[in-house]
Amino acid sequence: MLLRSRILLLFALATLLVAASVALPAWLVLRDGEERAATLRASLQSATLREAVDRAAAPLVAALRATATDAALLAARADNDESALRQRLAALREGLGMAGRMDMVGGQGQLLAAAPAAADPLASGAAALQRDLVPGQVSAGFESAEGEVLLVASLRLPQGELLSLGVPAEAALGQIARHLGADLLMRNRSGAPLFASTPALREDAGALQAGETVQMNGRLFRLEATPSQNSSGAVVGEILVLADATAETQSRRLLLLVAFGLLVVAAAVTCRALYGVIRDALDPLTELARALQAVAGGDIFASAAIGRRGDEVGAIGEALEALRSNTLTLDRLQTGNRLAGLRERALIGQEIARLTAVLEGPARREILGLLEGEGATLGPAFARLSGHVVQQHRAMAELLAERTRDLALVRQALDERLQFNRMREELDVARRLQLSSLPTTFPERPCFRLHAAMVPAKEVGGDFCDLVMLDEHRLVLMIGDASGKGVGAAIFIAMARSLLRAAISRGATPAEALAQANDTLAADNPTLMFATAIVAVLDCRTGVLTYANAGHNAPRRRCEDGREGELPVEVGIALGVMDGIDFADQTLVLEAGDHLLMFTDGVTEAMGPGDAMFGDARLAAIVGDPRNADPAMLVEAVATSVEVFAETEPQADDITMVALHWRGTEPASVIYTREKETV
Repeated sequence: MLLRSRILLLFALATLLVAASVALPAWLVLRDGEERAATLRASLQSATLREAVDRAAAPLVAALRATATDAALLAARADNDESALRQRLAALREGLGMAGRMDMVGGQGQLLAAAPAAADPLASGAAALQRDLVPGQVSAGFESAEGEVLLVASLRLPQGELLSLGVPAEAALGQIARHLGADLLMRNRSGAPLFASTPALREDAGALQAGETVQMNGRLFRLEATPSQNSSGAVVGEILVLADATAETQSRRLLLLVAFGLLVVAAAVTCRALYGVIRDALDPLTELARALQAVAGGDIFASAAIGRRGDEVGAIGEALEALRSNTLTLDRLQTGNRLAGLRERALIGQEIARLTAVLEGPARREILGLLEGEGATLGPAFARLSGHVVQQHRAMAELLAERTRDLALVRQALDERLQFNRMREELDVARRLQLSSLPTTFPERPCFRLHAAMVPAKEVGGDFCDLVMLDEHRLVLMIGDASGKGVGAAIFIAMARSLLRAAISRGATPAEALAQANDTLAADNPTLMFATAIVAVLDCRTGVLTYANAGHNAPRRRCEDGREGELPVEVGIALGVMDGIDFADQTLVLEAGDHLLMFTDGVTEAMGPGDAMFGDARLAAIVGDPRNADPAMLVEAVATSVEVFAETEPQADDITMVALHWRGTEPASVIYTREKETV
């Protein structure tokens, strides 16, 4: 489709849209005006009908007011004489000369009397009327009774009764139709006609709808409906008024026809003027389009035969000439660029060939093969060169990263070695400190000989032993074993040794010393460690050995006569398990020649090949051997036997031993002399 055709079509569509945008609001305004006019007409007609009904009911109201003052009627009502009341109502109705009905309703809505006689009150809703009307107030409306329409007026009496008077409504409705100057149709709520001012309206009563316009006798009539209310205000039907709308309808149709004609004429004139403008503008554009197509096809010398113009078409023509000039300039530049590209291509080829020297043989031959001949492809050659260079760079980077990782591992190993050496030096210092705390010189008395030794399983051990003279006559023997091994066990057992020595030094018995140390260790023991121990005090004057045990191995005893066995001890509870534990003191009188060996479980639980333990039997055999008469020899014999038994098995636990040889009590003269020297 040509451009001018599309523009005209677009203009036509735009015109239709503008017309629709104007017509729709106008139609909405007209519709709103019609609705407002219909509302006003309905209100006006309702007021007019109300006025006409009041005017038609005025004789009834005057008759009711006159009747309400009748003395005989009031007397019959005061006497509650229903017969006299009915007769008086009949006489009053005949005196009025009206063909209708009159009745009186009591204060409770009951029918007191009616003329002629009836079962229900004349005014429907009589009770409501008595409640709503004030004394002397009148209500008038239409009532339907037995297919007949009545105009009923009701008056409320001062005594509370309701006096009603009803007459046929045909005369009143005819008077209303003449007052309005239009035909009337009255229908009940089910649509049945009750009154029609013309027979034709009664025949078409079921087909007529309120608000519509009908044609009758060559005229147009608009049906206006007004609700028909009875005496109490309830809707009992509707009144249709046929208003002549012929002149109004013809005027509106003429107005719409003139507006549509003006719109069509304006659109036609505008389209004709637009077509002329478009033709004047598009004919030169057609010539310019032909010239542009020729230029696009390669004819850079093509031109358009249009004169100089001062509008957009002239600007397009000037742009076409500028395009032709620029195209010629571009063609010259392209030719120069093509020659320069050939020179640069040759230079790049030479540089790529020179860079291939860094590659290995097969890769170099591949790239040189791509550069040979007239159809040399620089792109693939450069891509292959880049790939090989990147691959070699990546291999070198991986090799460098591998060497860097090896260097980091070596450095880490050196750091760990230095840290390990520092730890070993610190543990060696701790070992020397722990060994230095063990007794190396033993108390010497003619009545006994002593020896002790400890072999830690690790750099530092969890065992301890102590030999100390409390005074000139009492020797303290202590040995203990902490749970676990290493630095933690060494610290815990050192605390236990210090607490026991402090308690003994203050004069506590072995059992009291164990109880005090246990309470202190259990009160602050976050690691839940514990230690077994034996504390013994030997009185050199009597040979009485007082001792207490905290879960430790029973010492071994060998008598002079060769008897060997365990020292009778109570097992007790290890130190640090729980506070408040009581320990028991035990006593034993040593005999001259007795040997006593106190040891830790590292001796009896030493492991040999096949998971065999050294055991109590082997220890008993060594202790019972009379050749081990000296305490040092006994300790050495046990340590050697354990080492031989273990063979290549590593030492699992610390080994600590204390040996005592009791020679007998000192003579009294020696004791007296020593005490004298002391004094």
